[in-house]
Amino acid sequence: MNDPQNSTPSLSIGRVPIFDAQRRLWGYELMCVGTVPVKTEASSAEDTATNVAASAYIGLQPILQQGRKVMLNFDEMGIVDNMPYALPPGSAAVQVAESLFLNPEIPAMLQRLKSDGYLIAVQEFSGAPEFEPLYDLADIVGATVADKTEKEVADLLAAIDAKNTDIMTRRVDDAAMFEMCRQAGADLFEGAFFKKPDTITVRKLTSNATSRLKLLQRIDQPDPDIDDLAETIQSDAAISFRLLSFLNSAAFGLPRKIKSVQHAIRLLGWNRMKNWLRVVLLNDMSQAVETGDLLQLSAQRGKFLELVARSNDYWGFDPESLHLLGLFSLLDTLLSAPMEEIVTFLPIEQPLKEALCGDAGNEYLPLLRLAQCAEEGRWEDADTIVQQLNLNREKVIAAFREAVAWTDRLLSQEKGD
Repeated sequence: MNDPQNSTPSLSIGRVPIFDAQRRLWGYELMCVGTVPVKTEASSAEDTATNVAASAYIGLQPILQQGRKVMLNFDEMGIVDNMPYALPPGSAAVQVAESLFLNPEIPAMLQRLKSDGYLIAVQEFSGAPEFEPLYDLADIVGATVADKTEKEVADLLAAIDAKNTDIMTRRVDDAAMFEMCRQAGADLFEGAFFKKPDTITVRKLTSNATSRLKLLQRIDQPDPDIDDLAETIQSDAAISFRLLSFLNSAAFGLPRKIKSVQHAIRLLGWNRMKNWLRVVLLNDMSQAVETGDLLQLSAQRGKFLELVARSNDYWGFDPESLHLLGLFSLLDTLLSAPMEEIVTFLPIEQPLKEALCGDAGNEYLPLLRLAQCAEEGRWEDADTIVQQLNLNREKVIAAFREAVAWTDRLLSQEKGD
């Protein structure tokens, strides 16, 4: 990987899922991930808006075509320069910090955006009297609920509910917090809760999941029998159909039709095939409702941790092992099964299995936390971990940016986009 400080700054658009009270996907908050060293954050409202306006975004069109919303944070310059108009009205929420409303130009501009069909969202609710006109204008008001008691959450959401807007809760970190916020009247939810298994639905591994995990083991053997693996995949109707559909899609534009798995392996090469097969197998055995986003995050985490290892030479960790650590880190949620049972099938070393099970003091755990902070846009927390691990911050940001782009390419090809 090139050193970010010696390369042209570039940006990618990451996305954080937002769910409604029925845990249905409402849309995404978009964040911009760049490699500019002088920034104190990895994202900025102006950068995100500019890149969306230039169509340098990831996955935005499929999101809008599915009827989902997108939420972008705009700064003062973005509002004044009419950047929200780069997005289609009716599908976009223009999010602002309360402090922007003190600029005398901003209230009229937000009113015009609302009249033109855009949702207005307040990033974080303070309840200060000077922002009452903003609350009257807003469609959505946000509130961070992490580390708050049930009474504190109830009081906070009641104060927002009195403004007659939808309530968006942030840092909803587990199912218990999700339910607490839902009971208190929240309408939208953002946080890590959807990445964790619901203890009510956790079950034993199904026979299908077990067979797929065993195939994962075979794929990642040091010297796999490629011909035997090809025969196994070929005999699995679901996997072989998806593979051949993928290769024969417009994304590849191959001059002739691929008719067999053996031909596919020869064409792609085994290492490239292996990456795609891992994602397909996880998708095939998933029991989770939010499968699409969990698969995207799994693939993205794997690539991110691999790139962090390659660019930082972190403690001599093997990049391929870290790729598998990230890829498998959401399996308990995907399969609705205990991680302790799942890891017995995984082709990884014992310390990695212990990290997946959340063993305290494990040397890999901070890297998983770093991946989670980055994907949720919690850059202050990510910076703390970067400093603790003595990593190069610019290289970490570059790794995340590249992982976002790589995952989008992989999954868009798998879908035949």
